[in-house]
Amino acid sequence: MNPTRVGARTTTTEAAVLALLAIEGELSGYDLHRRVSRSIGHVWAPAKSRLYAVLPRLAAAGLARSRVVRQAGRPDKHLYAITDAGREAVRAWLETVEPGASTDTVHLKLFLGGLTSHDVLRRHLEQLLDDLRRRLAQLEELERSNTGRGHDRYHRYLLELGLRSTRGSIGWAEEVLADL
Repeated sequence: MNPTRVGARTTTTEAAVLALLAIEGELSGYDLHRRVSRSIGHVWAPAKSRLYAVLPRLAAAGLARSRVVRQAGRPDKHLYAITDAGREAVRAWLETVEPGASTDTVHLKLFLGGLTSHDVLRRHLEQLLDDLRRRLAQLEELERSNTGRGHDRYHRYLLELGLRSTRGSIGWAEEVLADL
């Protein structure tokens, strides 16, 4: 069964590739890889092989279309463009808010925010804040039980990193949410 068929759940990689095609227009795998490394790659960076592999799957599923450009003295170039079904898949993926979604996925959806509404982005950030506050409560519970001696001394270093990172992420998400 092909996971990219219309109506199936779109993976993060598939959605990100489709979103780039929606933003950038028709691209080859090489052009797509270059665009990723210069922009979206700061929040989502799949292996080059995954990028090249997903394009034919998207075309086979009807989410993208492909065409071949013949080149003299070089291999043929395959160009891909998003279809209406692909746009619908991106829309559905962007609008799906999942508790416990990875922070990277939420960051990616925010990066692609121009393809959706502020209301959708606010829902993602509200869910992220719920998840982060739950994580912070877990870390604070661990902090109360950490003695700072023996193995706990070393565990505390990473516990402190987690606390600082989570508190920073909460502050950032609250600022972005207020701005939206």
